[in-house]
Amino acid sequence: MRSELIGSWRELRLAAGLTQATVARASGIARSTYADLERGRTAQVNLLLASIVSAALGQDLSVKLYPFGSPVRDAAHLRLLSEFVARLSAFWRVTHEAPLPIEGDRRAWDLLLNGPASIGVEAETRLGDVQALERAIHLKQRDSGVRRVLLVVRGSKRNRMLIRHHLPHLRTAFPLGTAEVMRALREGRDPGADGLAVL
Repeated sequence: MRSELIGSWRELRLAAGLTQATVARASGIARSTYADLERGRTAQVNLLLASIVSAALGQDLSVKLYPFGSPVRDAAHLRLLSEFVARLSAFWRVTHEAPLPIEGDRRAWDLLLNGPASIGVEAETRLGDVQALERAIHLKQRDSGVRRVLLVVRGSKRNRMLIRHHLPHLRTAFPLGTAEVMRALREGRDPGADGLAVL
């Protein structure tokens, strides 16, 4: 990626008829520093410098993240999952980080419960875009073939406020509330619908 970026800078500079000194001045760096960049003599190019040089050449630098391997879950997320699992009946077989059965698809359920029904579980310690989260969960449901989905949310003040704000939409997507969902799971039975549990 670094060599491609540096090659692009040189091509853009030459196509625009600019000197290294001109680009360096516009970037706020010494000409010798810019020359070293173009020649690949700089060991590392940080994101800020790359953005500044790209802007001086009339370009926006875009960075995109791609999934690779398993995400590292923070302690709060793991605690929430542990608390949820501790409340389940022994009837449920629990799989952590259960991948979708599609070759090359890197999505996974935080938990997959198998028993009276197949249930995909997503856990959130901090809610963000609620509608985007709901869409992502139901796309996983469609693509994985699970019968039910549960959204398990940490009961923080902020999360409860967001849930209240989005309650009409959430009730449509997840008709069952915490009491109904957890009672069914403790009793080892299918909840009967998708649900939202706040712990």
